Amino acid sequence: MNYFPAPDPIPLPAPVWLFKILHNLTLALHLGAMQLLAGGLLTGLCLAIAGRANGNRNATQAAGMLIHRLPTVMAFVINLGVPPLLFAQVLYGRALYTSSVLIGAYWIAVIFLLMASYYGLYFAAKRADSGKPWIATGLAAFLLIGTIGFIYTNNMTLMLRPQVWAGMYQHSPGGLQLNVKDPTAHTRWGFFVLGALASSGCAMMLLALRRHFESDIRILLFRAGAFSAFLGVLLQAGFAMPIIKAQPAAVMTALMADPIYALSAYAWLALVTLLLIAATFAFLTGKPGAILAVPAALLGFLQLAAAVMVRDGIRDVTLRLAGFEVWDRQVVTNWSVVGLFLVLFVAALAVIGYLIRVVASARRIEEKYA
Repeated sequence: MNYFPAPDPIPLPAPVWLFKILHNLTLALHLGAMQLLAGGLLTGLCLAIAGRANGNRNATQAAGMLIHRLPTVMAFVINLGVPPLLFAQVLYGRALYTSSVLIGAYWIAVIFLLMASYYGLYFAAKRADSGKPWIATGLAAFLLIGTIGFIYTNNMTLMLRPQVWAGMYQHSPGGLQLNVKDPTAHTRWGFFVLGALASSGCAMMLLALRRHFESDIRILLFRAGAFSAFLGVLLQAGFAMPIIKAQPAAVMTALMADPIYALSAYAWLALVTLLLIAATFAFLTGKPGAILAVPAALLGFLQLAAAVMVRDGIRDVTLRLAGFEVWDRQVVTNWSVVGLFLVLFVAALAVIGYLIRVVASARRIEEKYA
């Protein structure tokens, strides 16, 4: 049975391989920002709770430093989330549009959940700036962010299960269903949302390098970041195992037969192992230093990029076995337009890098949250 409509007769304006490179690159950047947000908020909440429970001024101060920066991170999450979604629609629209319609009510609700979580972050940061408790507001923001992630996970897994589309539509055509019966929906959510502690932990280690912070705060941020990275890697490994086990044998055979995807899988294993070692050394030494923080941050992003590649392989193979071939598209390349786009794309990345540099080198202000 062919579950998918015929490909759009309008040819692609660029090669499929270029769209896939751009999709995976921008997705890795988006997921990196998302993990900084989710993991940073989760760690900040833990520090804030510990600070109030034990009267630990340093923990409260470190928590305030984290929540103060998260609204800015959210801006990067949103802006970096648009390109990979657009590229996915170009490449996988015949599957993605169907799954989006089937969960349409939840898919549209993402807009409102996003606005509410954004407001929650700003409100929590404002309370922290005033020295007031922000745990309840921060927890609400985290639950909203986690809900958005769960809706996205449902959509991205449902697009791989065309055999259930007709049954779901007959059961409820109003878009009020979720793909909760998928064996990987919950574990994929856990891998990217709870495993976000790996990326945010690396970022905290970098934050601890700011020399104008108090010495005790720097040590706390560095050790807490190292512990978060260590825990995040273990969580990712724990969630990755059931995801892999749930894949049909035909999917895993085809995935590992592809040299690019097989290399990505082995690279992910090697990178998370190195990150685990780096985080362990950082926690044990407890002394903030670029010699561990910078390599850990690089390993954190590279392992995420490798995971994105493995995810891409699982999607392509699963859809191919269901009758959808992403490479089977008519292409008429307009190289002048492609060239202009690539120039603007690189310029946009440069602007983002410049903005990050400006934020990092902004005038030092005294931060008091405790």
